Amino acid sequence: MRTLPLDSAAVTAVDLSAAYPWPVDRAWTRVAMLRSLDGGVAGADGRSRSISSDTDRVVLHEIRRLADAIVVGAGTVREEPYGPMRPDAETVAERARLGLAAAPAFVVVSANLDLPYDAPMFTGSGVRPVVVTADDAPAGAVDRAREVADVVALPRTGLGGRVITAALHDRGLRRLLCEGGPGLLHSFTSDDAVDELDLTIAPVMPTSHGVPARGNAPLSPSGFRLVGLLEHESFLFARYLRLTPPNPEDSA
Repeated sequence: MRTLPLDSAAVTAVDLSAAYPWPVDRAWTRVAMLRSLDGGVAGADGRSRSISSDTDRVVLHEIRRLADAIVVGAGTVREEPYGPMRPDAETVAERARLGLAAAPAFVVVSANLDLPYDAPMFTGSGVRPVVVTADDAPAGAVDRAREVADVVALPRTGLGGRVITAALHDRGLRRLLCEGGPGLLHSFTSDDAVDELDLTIAPVMPTSHGVPARGNAPLSPSGFRLVGLLEHESFLFARYLRLTPPNPEDSA
């Protein structure tokens, strides 16, 4: 386990690509989480960015950089709008060397398709987004989603973490980063579909100022072990891996 301080200028003292590697021989699902000391997920403005930091965003950028897809729930997309996914030229070249698409795809999970389709994540990303929805979603809503995204329809009762990841694997999206929100995290953890947890702990206590923690996801049935820990300005960046061996089907 590495326990290292990050350089005061940002992260120049640490090779983040080595601190957050992707396996090369199997499908892999990461979860990225930001929590305050008291379990809060947002500041007084109701958004996670207000308890984040510049270094936290650099670490998140590295976690995302070589992913196939960033998986988010509809509520998160509505509450915390995402910008377009357009990596710099160096990252695009590295992704090409690894056989990856030019950018990670946004994958939005929404049973009812109430989504901000005019948001930059849909209109400006370098790779066409994917919307995962229920197979009984209204036809008009599905048609609207197809204007800006590929649509994957799954049984409403089967919108669990393992079903979603299997459907994305079938599309060639094997390096998955789940960024929430609470409902989607619950789906992934309750299905034991998480291989890695990348947790940022912010040195603030927003819930003591009236902003409650929202929807903390339950623990995964599998245990996790700490394999990396970084610190910068009292922020902690912890990397955990699942203790139990992966399901053989995960690497298919």
